[in-house]
Amino acid sequence: MLHARRAAMADASGAATLAAIGITSANAAPRRMTQGEIDRELRLWVSDGFCRQTWNEQGHVWSEVRDKLVMREDEIVRISILNDTPSVCVISFGDRRSLLRIRAGEAAVIDLFVDNNEPFEISVVGQPPLSRPVKVRSNENAQA
Repeated sequence: MLHARRAAMADASGAATLAAIGITSANAAPRRMTQGEIDRELRLWVSDGFCRQTWNEQGHVWSEVRDKLVMREDEIVRISILNDTPSVCVISFGDRRSLLRIRAGEAAVIDLFVDNNEPFEISVVGQPPLSRPVKVRSNENAQA
């Protein structure tokens, strides 16, 4: 158990180092979107561990504070993350996705394709308290 955790931390640390200099992992999922295919937009803040969320879907904007984010399978979510901490943060969007490096006081945007119904976590690499689990609803359970 301890060995697996150390291996995972070493992998995350290596990936974070590469992301810091602008290199994305070779096994990262390819981008599958074209311009204009965004289903929803989400805004998150690092300092509160991503629990305060502002959503924008078809012009309807709402904010909420939740323990879990909920996304739908096969949707593309444009995520804006504001790093309101005094240090550089590397953000992970699960094991198979790209990392995002954000300087202190800046915001960054990523278009995330939710390609399966496996749950994942949005987190600051190396800082477990700054994370938010993401539940993915399958297309069969999605409301029209």
